[in-house]
Amino acid sequence: AVALYLNPEVSLQERMAVEALRGGWSSTATFNILADARDMLLLAAGEKNDKSAIAVCEVSGVALMNMKDRYAAKRKIGATGEELAALDLLVDTSESFWKRQSGGLFVDAEAALRRCRKLNAEEISMREAA
Repeated sequence: AVALYLNPEVSLQERMAVEALRGGWSSTATFNILADARDMLLLAAGEKNDKSAIAVCEVSGVALMNMKDRYAAKRKIGATGEELAALDLLVDTSESFWKRQSGGLFVDAEAALRRCRKLNAEEISMREAA
């Protein structure tokens, strides 16, 4: 609750990202907001062994991967009705989960996500250089 109280824009950003998809005015930044929400929740839910939150992350992960594949093919961000439902569930679950956690877990998950993304970027750079 403390983390969300100090950062109320997090939940609002996630909800607006889904609305942008629903309204047809989304972008890659919109996708990234939802991917970050999913990945942070997965990291923290794994730490807490919250099986229901992990299941939501798995379902929303499929939706995000479908969207990513579609973007690669069409260069347009969009979501089907089922994908939107999965992402709605993601943002609802994320908000509920973080309200029940310490601010420290939020900070730790955010730091872990940054480390993972940095390592991934370095790996991609190494592959491209080879």
